[in-house]
Amino acid sequence: MSDDLLNRVANQLHSIAIHVLRRARIADRQSGLTPERLSLLSILAFAGPKSISELAAMEMVSLPAITRIVNFLEELGLVSRDRKSDDGRVVRVTATEHGLELMEEGRRRRVEHVAEELEGLRGLELMVVAEATQLLEKIDERYLPASRPEPAQAN
Repeated sequence: MSDDLLNRVANQLHSIAIHVLRRARIADRQSGLTPERLSLLSILAFAGPKSISELAAMEMVSLPAITRIVNFLEELGLVSRDRKSDDGRVVRVTATEHGLELMEEGRRRRVEHVAEELEGLRGLELMVVAEATQLLEKIDERYLPASRPEPAQAN
């Protein structure tokens, strides 16, 4: 495969992904949370409990910034903190049931938004997009831990 083709496809995928997610992000406004707070809650809801240090590394921000976000989310009842049983110095942050529900509702709204954009495709075009998403999942799997939770399935 030529480098030209690889770079062209990568550039197109990058642009399209940004545009689709930017439009889908409109649905996030209904949560009442800022993108930074939603991002942190998303990690906890879909990747499981994390320490403050892990969250700071994942979000690429300082410990004080993560602590402020966690404090805010905790005040809203969206996350809780507990100490690890084997090392009492390590505080784990977990999404509460309310936080999980908020994230699932947000995901549902974003998926509905993307589905509305896909409605204009003909059957064969939609099948091509479906095949492409399966290929992209193979790439994604190289970068995600095997124990990640499965996304919620639409009924």
